[in-house]
Formats: sequence, C-alpha cells, structure tokens
Amino acid sequence: MNARLEAELAQLRTRFPDLQSDVSRWILLPAYALCPGWTPPVIPIAFHVQPGHPATPPYAFCVPEEVRFNGAVPGNSTAPVAVPFPGTWRQISWAPESWTPGAEPTSGSNLFQWAIGFIQRFREGA
Repeated sequence: MNARLEAELAQLRTRFPDLQSDVSRWILLPAYALCPGWTPPVIPIAFHVQPGHPATPPYAFCVPEEVRFNGAVPGNSTAPVAVPFPGTWRQISWAPESWTPGAEPTSGSNLFQWAIGFIQRFREGA
C-alpha cells in the first residue's frame, strides 16, 4: 500500500481500531453500529479501495448477507458477493455524492468520510 492509503487507514483506525486490511486493498470494519430497524444492530462492513485511489471515488460496500431492515432485504443490493473475509456477503450499491480528495489524506474526501457516511444509507431503510 502507498503512503496515502496508509495515512487514510490510520485515520480510519481512530474510529475503528479493529480495522483489518489485506494486500488486495479490501478493508474490514468489524463492528459498525446501525440505525434502529436494522438487524443485527452491529455488523461488520467490508469495502474495496478502488485502483487509482484517491482520484477514483469508492463504490459500494458489503454487509453480511443476513442484514435486514424491518425484515426486508436492502434495496440496490446483490448477494452473494466474493469478499476476502469470512462469511457470506451482500453488496450494497452506494457512491459518494461528491468526491474531491485534498492534497493531504486528512483534507477533502477520504476513506474516513466514506466509511462514516455509510450510516446515511442505513438511515434510508431498506
């Protein structure tokens, strides 16, 4: 991984200290708290850092296949998908509304903001 990505992962670890990453640029956030209505209430979330990061915006994130909102499967999702972490996964389509990375990893758009922003998708419900 390059210095930029390492710096962004360090920033993510301030919120997700148990974060895992692999050489294929997959990131696992082991404990992400969801909004009311979602089950289970805390889940792992995985996402892939796109080639060309940070110029290329991230796209989609993966949740355990059994995640539901009031019993419903999340919309704009596909399962099963291959993720290099244990379990069966569902991909939820999601993209940032804007992606303008700064010269420094902590300025402008970055993976920390991306990951924190997943909660916006969960607030939408299924």
